[in-house]
Amino acid sequence: MQILVLGPEGLGRSALEETLTRLGYVVMAAEARPDGQAPASGDIVMLDMRGEDADWAGLAEGLVGDDRPVMIVSERPRRLMRALSGRAAGTMVMTGSESDAGYKVALSVCQALRRSALIRAHEARRERGVKLAAL
Repeated sequence: MQILVLGPEGLGRSALEETLTRLGYVVMAAEARPDGQAPASGDIVMLDMRGEDADWAGLAEGLVGDDRPVMIVSERPRRLMRALSGRAAGTMVMTGSESDAGYKVALSVCQALRRSALIRAHEARRERGVKLAAL
């Protein structure tokens, strides 16, 4: 599984990237774009919301319909968490002092959500193909 880390460039995001890489994940990172579009790369989107440097409002709108699980890392509750809480692909929130074990558990859940979504999408495509073949 590949993890796309979005957040302001700096020591916090770099440390997060290093931790995830050490845990065995393929990690890509980018700035949070205020235009509402997250890069299409990655199986899981991780938002590094620690600090005050990024504009998350536009990105939240773009992530609502995204079919990838989202994991939010933040030191405190934010309005964005509520906006993303009802997503079909799932949203995990990690607050407080993060640990390797915490990341592993949360990312395992995100991986299961992603696999489930991919299986459902594959089955839906296959069912549509069968219906078309029967015509």
